[in-house]
Amino acid sequence: MEKTRTTDNLLPVYDYVIVGGGTAGCVLANRLSEDQSRTVLLLEAGSDDTEFPEIHVPAMCSTLIGNVYDWSYKSEPQKHACKAILSKQMPTPRGKVLGGSGSVNVLVYCRGTPEDFDQWEKMGCEGWGYEDVLPYFVKSENCTSPELLKGGVHGTGGPMAVTECLYTSITDHFIEAGKELGFKHTDNNGRDPIGVMRTQLNTDDGRRAHTAEAFLRPAMHRDNLHIATHCHVTKVLIDNKIARAVEFVRMLTGREVVRARREIILSSGTIGSAQILMLSGIGPREHLQDLGITVVADLPVGSYLQDHFLVNGIEFEIDQHSLPGEDVFSDENKRRYDLMRSAIKECELEPPLLYYVGPIATSLCEGTGFLRTPLQDPDSPNPAVQIYFFPVLHGPRLRTNAAISDKYWSAIFPGRDEKVKPGLTFLPVVSHPKSKGTLRLRSADPFDYPLIDPNYLAHPDDVTTMVEAIKLCQRFGETKAFRSLGARFVERSLPEYQGALHTDEYWAEYTRTMTQTVYHLCGTCRMGRADDLTTVTDPQLRVKGIGRLRVVDASVMPKVTSGNTNAPVVMIAEKAADMIKGVQGKKL
Repeated sequence: MEKTRTTDNLLPVYDYVIVGGGTAGCVLANRLSEDQSRTVLLLEAGSDDTEFPEIHVPAMCSTLIGNVYDWSYKSEPQKHACKAILSKQMPTPRGKVLGGSGSVNVLVYCRGTPEDFDQWEKMGCEGWGYEDVLPYFVKSENCTSPELLKGGVHGTGGPMAVTECLYTSITDHFIEAGKELGFKHTDNNGRDPIGVMRTQLNTDDGRRAHTAEAFLRPAMHRDNLHIATHCHVTKVLIDNKIARAVEFVRMLTGREVVRARREIILSSGTIGSAQILMLSGIGPREHLQDLGITVVADLPVGSYLQDHFLVNGIEFEIDQHSLPGEDVFSDENKRRYDLMRSAIKECELEPPLLYYVGPIATSLCEGTGFLRTPLQDPDSPNPAVQIYFFPVLHGPRLRTNAAISDKYWSAIFPGRDEKVKPGLTFLPVVSHPKSKGTLRLRSADPFDYPLIDPNYLAHPDDVTTMVEAIKLCQRFGETKAFRSLGARFVERSLPEYQGALHTDEYWAEYTRTMTQTVYHLCGTCRMGRADDLTTVTDPQLRVKGIGRLRVVDASVMPKVTSGNTNAPVVMIAEKAADMIKGVQGKKL
């Protein structure tokens, strides 16, 4: 893989300065530099992703948390959740590398439902309804599934590959189990998304297809695009309510300033963009004054933090392993991966034959369901829960990634540090949590990590919905489709819990104990009407009251989408690029 071309000697001024080379920043760098008359600078705090081969191997995704290319944030201790987590502080990984969190995620391509975006529009985000955003999903996509293309809402020829997950035969059982329970086999990225499907992934020829690979590297040889890594942005310099320049600290060279002729675009993510705004004097007045920061604009930055959460440990043992060679990284599977990837490249095999590359070419999140529950609002067309299906049991890596304490690990996953048995894992997610959190500065030091408080389970309805989701997972495992595999529910006994198992009260306590982030933080710079006091950015993603400054990343979402957030961020960046260039988007 060709190393990304970076620039050591920067110009004093660019037309556009993009802060953050993550999912959105890479898309913007490509699209804005298409105009050769405009100069574009992309600043990234981390390294070039090509320095880390493991990032590009899909099945390695579970090993990427806590490495040098992870910011390794932690939440504040949670009051209502995360009892099994050390100090009740949820590890909150974010990618510190080109490609951002899209370089370290589980590769799931999930747009959200049509209703998600129609709700955005109803909340004051004019131009963000489903029919407005659909063309931008299609524009970015190169879908390789003939069956998915029949639905008319997937694209071909775009930069980012979308494939159906390499599936074991057990995924067929997941689809059949869903049908037994009354759920359709559908396309969760289509117009009618409620039901079950094989997960769609961002993989290409058995490798991760993130925006650094799909968007940035094809554009990196353009003379008008400069890319600078190891640049930690400390603030935006604002004069007379206009964003003029960006101040950053660069490894080896120290403090630098670069000016923007047209716009500065923050694409540093839900945590990073909000932190930079507040360090620049844009945020809640009282909070900034308490830290001695001069207030430039009094806006509710960081006040509407949202995240999806799941619970771990909803598992079934089965009679035999679903994966060839049992161990994903067995010598047999490694040989298969290397040989077949070479064959695909040399012989130009068609994408469906990626099945033969083996399990290393997948994230193992093989099934996904958008599902309704009996207790949800019958008038809501959206799913109350999302379920991820893995044809394996959790291994010891979970203990590290989720920072589960010894007490709870030994009680809930006894013997799991040894050889893992054959089994199935269901990860239930509350699609639209009502709990909201905050992000605040710890200090005025730009190298101090901010205070991140997702406030998981603060709203009691989130617990109730998760209990329903857990019971739904149990029903999946009890279907004829899974009983034919000998599926047996793995019993859990919480330390110090004295009540009866498998009651609603038990599962509520289990939810409060085994809470985990799904890494979908958003909303800290939420967009909406200019007169809406709860918003930071307008529907053009411009920071309210400040000229030449936009935010383009998950932080602008007014409400978290029903599923994974990486695909919506790509869409947001595609749409933002047209806005910045003054191009009118087309509807399908």
